[in-house]
Amino acid sequence: MALVLTPLALAVLPIALPPRADLVAAAAATNRPAECATGAAEGLWTSARSPALRRYCLELSRALARLSEDPASAKAAAERAEALAPKRAAPKLILARLAAAAGDSKAALARFEAALAIDPRAADAPAAMHDLASSYRRQGKLAEALATYRALVPRSSLLRDREQRASVLLEAAQVAMSAPADQEPRRLDEALAYLREATRDPHHALRDDVTLSLVVALDLAGRHARADAVLGEVYAEAWARHSPAAAYLVDRRELDLLLGLALEASAASEARAAYERYLAAAPSAPATALARRRLAALTPRSPTRRGPR
Repeated sequence: MALVLTPLALAVLPIALPPRADLVAAAAATNRPAECATGAAEGLWTSARSPALRRYCLELSRALARLSEDPASAKAAAERAEALAPKRAAPKLILARLAAAAGDSKAALARFEAALAIDPRAADAPAAMHDLASSYRRQGKLAEALATYRALVPRSSLLRDREQRASVLLEAAQVAMSAPADQEPRRLDEALAYLREATRDPHHALRDDVTLSLVVALDLAGRHARADAVLGEVYAEAWARHSPAAAYLVDRRELDLLLGLALEASAASEARAAYERYLAAAPSAPATALARRRLAALTPRSPTRRGPR
């Protein structure tokens, strides 16, 4: 299924996504804070007059190198760096990202806020900004999350992993859809733009999540026929059978809505049960009209009884 960005969709994206080229390496390099940049005029790597600050940079380098592979060791190194330079933002940023990776979004936000209070650009690297946006989203701070995703989306092509790039767009769309209509009147156009951009690369594990979310966004935007057409092109039973995590959802109750959409073509009775669970759990959610309409279409009509002649 080939979907492209329409002029309207392009209009709601903050800026055009840049080509990746060799910019991934440049993005990765921004993980190292300016005070530790090799060769800087006042670089701490070469400053023999500040051995404590040089040790700080060495510990910070260790923490960054082990961020993904060895979180415990990365945390210990970041804490040592923080002890050596408590007024620096970089160690707090690493500790924030480690907390986000561990699922503790409350602790992550506290660390992020401490780092940003010192350096407002501390989380400008795309991977760090994604962790910040995700932490806002998980804590229900949707205005802050949406603002952060808007800044992140144009940089998402700099992320190394295609699934992470798709995740950014999917999460941004879900946050936009969940934003209050009176505060974000163009939220659905924005969500559709993000989702359509995500469909441009079908080679990632989130492709069914993206397409099912696109069905919901189209329906919320009043484009029911287009939503039905997209759903008619989707066969996502395998996705539904593998207990999808759907961690991108702002409202976890919507998982049953997505399951219903995914199962319609192959298991109508299970799809009806999923819609019924969703409607029971979220009777007044924005997508309940979609669930009711789909449920009604799946529910067999009782035969009309004729009276005696």
